[in-house]
Amino acid sequence: MKLIIQVLFVAIVLIMFSGQSTVGQTPNTPAPDGAAVVVKGKRLFYFYSNIGTYTPRQRAIMASEALQRLAENPDFDVDSIRVQETASGTDIVSGPTVIATVTPEDAKIAQSSTTQMANDFASRVRLAVSERREETTTSNLAIGVGLTVLATVVLLLSLVLVSKLAADLCISIGHQRGQAIKGLKIQNAELIGANALADLLLTIVKFSQILLWFSLLATYVVQVLGFFPGTKHLAKAVIANTLVPLASIWEKVIEYFPSLVMLILITLVTYAVMGFARFFFDSLRDETIKFADFDPDWAEPTFKLSRFLIIAFAMMVAMPYLPGWESPAFKQVGLVVGILVSFGSTGVVSNVMAGAVLTYTNAFKFGDRVKIGDTVGDIVEKNLFVTKVRTPKNEMVSIPNGSIMTSNVTNYSTLARDKQLILYTSVTIGYDEPWENVESCLMAAASESYGLLKDPKPFILQKELADFYVDYQLNVYTDLANEMPVVYSELHKKIQDKFNEAGIEIMSPHFFAVRDGNEIAIPKQYRGENYKRPTFGITQA
Repeated sequence: MKLIIQVLFVAIVLIMFSGQSTVGQTPNTPAPDGAAVVVKGKRLFYFYSNIGTYTPRQRAIMASEALQRLAENPDFDVDSIRVQETASGTDIVSGPTVIATVTPEDAKIAQSSTTQMANDFASRVRLAVSERREETTTSNLAIGVGLTVLATVVLLLSLVLVSKLAADLCISIGHQRGQAIKGLKIQNAELIGANALADLLLTIVKFSQILLWFSLLATYVVQVLGFFPGTKHLAKAVIANTLVPLASIWEKVIEYFPSLVMLILITLVTYAVMGFARFFFDSLRDETIKFADFDPDWAEPTFKLSRFLIIAFAMMVAMPYLPGWESPAFKQVGLVVGILVSFGSTGVVSNVMAGAVLTYTNAFKFGDRVKIGDTVGDIVEKNLFVTKVRTPKNEMVSIPNGSIMTSNVTNYSTLARDKQLILYTSVTIGYDEPWENVESCLMAAASESYGLLKDPKPFILQKELADFYVDYQLNVYTDLANEMPVVYSELHKKIQDKFNEAGIEIMSPHFFAVRDGNEIAIPKQYRGENYKRPTFGITQA
């Protein structure tokens, strides 16, 4: 029994060796100077001859690399591998890709035909690629899971680290508010306060935190998609849909970068100059910075004018750096806008010029009681275009500055500030009342009335000696220009009180004197001691 088993074993071994003895028929046994195509350590077939300048070894390396790329491509179909006859031999191809070429010299050395060798090689390639893809898929899946776990841990740690750093910075800024973080000042004027500066730093920190979070999450998603063969195309799609357009935009930005830098520089300089102008003119208005012969009321309109000039100059400088500056469309739009501005700005320019003249000539200030044409009231707003006046009846009247330039302007407040504002009122009293008594009553009323100055002293003018009465005008000084109606009313009350106390009627007599039997209409002290009232003369017709 043992002998039979031994005989069978020897027979099997001989058959196996006999099957492998046909070296020329199997590419696993290389001929002298043959080069093997190896995938994952496994020899698939051999090349024996040169093709052009390529040696068998170079041909084998190129074929191995081509197979490796096909095996790693998740969209590759092994059934697409086929053989194709050519003038130089038989090609093993996959779509447009030539994996290898079996030449007649290879077949001759291997004692086979090019077609047979190519078909055998194609079968071996299909099997090797399928095995390689299975191994790759399994290993890639395991590697992908591991890398995903690692990436998740890194992401969480990064998010926690960014949040911790941002929180620590915010706490530090809060503690340093008003201490290490102080406001910026020029003389007594504060350019930016400590709280505003601290709030600005907090905003920058929070914005940076959100930006880092977004960047980390976007990077994590793209990386995880790239860890798995089945989702690599999604990662590539995300990159193609985001990074490729961004790259195109970036190229345009790089091309436009010098002009962009100049525009940014012009914008920053303009913003800085406007900020300094705002701070400077606010300081002039608040008188924390003073200049001789510069009225604080000029600060606001001067700032507005300066801001307009700064922006206009900045736009002129920046225009050549704008995209499409030289395009015909840009020029046509600019021409149309220029024409519209030219035709529509005539009244605007005149009002602006009039507003500037009124400002720098100190015609009136905010809060002044003025009379412009027929309008009397207080100045509540003035700008380069219009002036707004609130009347004593609480009516808001807007007057274009161009109209003010052609009207008479009376500023009561300017006179009141210099104690030169005169209010006047008249009473008419008959000739029978001595003028000394009338003037005494008027001066007494002025001395007791509300809102009138003791110095300069009031004075009285006898404006007219009319047919039946004398017109007495009382002139008084006040510094309450904005309360003129109230001052007049109180003065009139006092005049009535004083005249009533003196028994003088405030009236304008209109009569025809009948001389017979009537007293003469002059004060008694002027009639003389021998004056007698005449009698009526009666004449019989």
